[in-house]
Amino acid sequence: MDTHTTVNQKMWDELAPLHATSRHYDVDSFLRRCDSLERLEIEEVGEVAGKRLLHLMCHIGLDTLSWAWRGAQVTGLDFSAEAVRIAQDLAERTGTPAEFVCADVMTAADHLDGGYDIVFLSKGILMWIEDVAGWARTCARLVRPGGTFYILDFHPLALALAPAGDGGGLVVEGDYFHKDSPVVVVKDGSYAVSEPGMKNQESREWAHSLGEVVTALVDAGIRIEFLHEFASTTWSGGAADSDENAARHRLPTAFSIRGVKD
Repeated sequence: MDTHTTVNQKMWDELAPLHATSRHYDVDSFLRRCDSLERLEIEEVGEVAGKRLLHLMCHIGLDTLSWAWRGAQVTGLDFSAEAVRIAQDLAERTGTPAEFVCADVMTAADHLDGGYDIVFLSKGILMWIEDVAGWARTCARLVRPGGTFYILDFHPLALALAPAGDGGGLVVEGDYFHKDSPVVVVKDGSYAVSEPGMKNQESREWAHSLGEVVTALVDAGIRIEFLHEFASTTWSGGAADSDENAARHRLPTAFSIRGVKD
């Protein structure tokens, strides 16, 4: 595992138990309603009953288990041992058949047999990927011929923007196009927890344009069925999705891609 990935892994190992007890994830309510999926994901992925579904970068496994409750035969993969431990515990507590594997997404094909009917990724994915072309090839290796690839993620344009200040509007704060060197972020907490006193506060992130992502998937053998862009969703944050900023309805904050492996 390279240095950048190791730094991120340490942060996520520390965040996983904090997330599992956070209001944001609300695990107690999740266990009662047995579903954490967005309606958008359910509609766009389609029927999963009886299908083998691989959830890459699954974190603590809530969405993975949600697909299992909809009839899929699920496997979740994440590079955080703590996240995988929590996911396995939740599967046992709910009596849900699910396999969880601790491995880096870039080497997932070395740890899994492949041949999945559906490979699924959602919410906060590409910012953690340095080599998108390699990532796309790995995803394609894991999908069976005729199988489905699906991703829902933050729009790279929204990630590059920030509120301009009290006067409203937006400014370009980050990169839209990929650079070889990562952006180093130091933050005590995450989108789910604020200032918990973390030891591992540093992370490494990358930008990838929509064109780069689509090209990588096509080159890897994924035939694109659709690319959708969304002005607002229930989860996509950032400058362009702020309630205080009228521009949020004029710019995309999220995108989804579904494709088929030929």
